[in-house]
Parts: sequence; C-alpha cells; structure tokens
Amino acid sequence: MANTIGYGQGAVNNTNGFGKAPTNNTIDFGEVCADSWSPETNLTGSSGAFANTQSTEYDGIDGYVDVGYVAELNNASAFTYSGWYKQTTLDQERFLMGFLVSPSNWFGLYTWSNGNMYIHFTDGGINKYGYFDYSTLVTANTWFNIVIVFNGSGLTNADRLKCYIDGTPATLSFVGTMPTNTSSGANNFTLCKMDGYSQTWLGKADELALWNTDESANISEISSAPIDLSTYSPLSWWRFEGTGTTATDSGTGGNDGTLTNGVTRSSDVPT
Repeated sequence: MANTIGYGQGAVNNTNGFGKAPTNNTIDFGEVCADSWSPETNLTGSSGAFANTQSTEYDGIDGYVDVGYVAELNNASAFTYSGWYKQTTLDQERFLMGFLVSPSNWFGLYTWSNGNMYIHFTDGGINKYGYFDYSTLVTANTWFNIVIVFNGSGLTNADRLKCYIDGTPATLSFVGTMPTNTSSGANNFTLCKMDGYSQTWLGKADELALWNTDESANISEISSAPIDLSTYSPLSWWRFEGTGTTATDSGTGGNDGTLTNGVTRSSDVPT
C-alpha cells in the first residue's frame, strides 16, 4: 500500500525519495536522474559533437586578427601551424599569418599573384633566411589547407622546415641556412597579416591552429578535413565560431585574438 516516507520504493511519488531512481523528489537520496536535463552545448573536445559552421572573411585592405604576444614562440625550437584558406583572387602578395619580433626578425607566410606560396624566416637581417615553394600553386576561390612545420634540431634545411598543401609535401627552395630556433623577444602574432606590412589577406580563413611542437606525425589527420583538433592538443586553435570581435582560442594557450578593422564571419566553410 502507499506510504508517505517511501523506504525502498522505486516507481511511486513520495516526498523523501529513498531508493528512488527515475522520478523527481525533494530530497533526492539515491536519485539517478531527473525528468529532464540540460547538457553543455559548446563542446570542442573529443567527447562533444564537432561542427564547423563559420569562417572569417577579410577585405584585403586592412582586416586581420590581432593575437599579440605568444610566449611559446619566444626562442622556440619547434612549432607547427595549420590553417584553411580561400583566396578571392590572385592579385598580389597576401599574408596568411606571421609573427614579428623586429623588422629584421620575423616569420611570414604569404601567396603571390601567380599562386605561388612563399615563406620567409628572417633572423638578424631582412630575408637572411628566405625560402619559397615554386611547385605548389594556390587556386583562386578554392579552399586549401596548409601546414608548416619547423624543427630547429633538423640536420638540413629540408629537415628544419616542411610545408604541406592539402596534405601533400611541397618542394621548398632555400636561401641561406635555416636557424635552429625562433628569435628571442616580444613577438606580435597576427592572422591574415604580417605586422608592419599592408598586404592583408583577401578572402576567407578558418580553423587556424598553432602548436609549439613538431606535428609531422599527424599531418594526414590535420590536413584531410576540418576536424576536432583537441585530440592533438594544439597550443592555440582559432575556430571563429560565435559572434562579436573575439577570436576565441580553443587550445590550451589562452591566446584569444581580436577581429580587427571590420573582419566579418561567414557561413562558407571548408569541408
């Protein structure tokens, strides 16, 4: 028969709820779940569903993402950078990213009007260490992925710097000898721009990521399609989901960026 205390009861309502499982009560001893629940909806880790719904769009005039100082790039012996880009038209030099310590110490990645991809790693003198890729061309208005891996402990230039376009190794031509680490000093890290230069990105960018490690072993996974990168523990991962002018860092570094000079969000994303 019914009682008001409900010891041992499972399926009927009572006010104390000892031993109950699926029903609501006011004290909740032994309760497993209530009638309704509210899960976290902003998951980026491997346990949550990954969805890529937004990219960012740049006007090629002055729009970029200002990240600022990234401590892990100060005197770094290795780093990996990955990103998805779509260039509206191949018209001139256009920076994809860069970090600058001084006018003579900087790392920059950019395309040229003929679709070639160029990389410069200067250390103590403009273009002292320059290298560029004549083998892989960027196609206008088409999403592509690029991964740059630097490892200063490599024995040769080709060991120290590697470039992958859509997962395929690019053939690099080197000028000078590659450094063994990045420059020391307060770098200014920018996305879709090189600090001090006016040739900002014209087009879209999405799912940009940075590691302070050599991720050569994970190139095929990183480059295949936009995926949940939290599995690979990026230092910084700018997904561009959401609203406002903050480019939230979904990695471990806390390096949030700022959408600057009218950068907008777009529903056009790589697949």
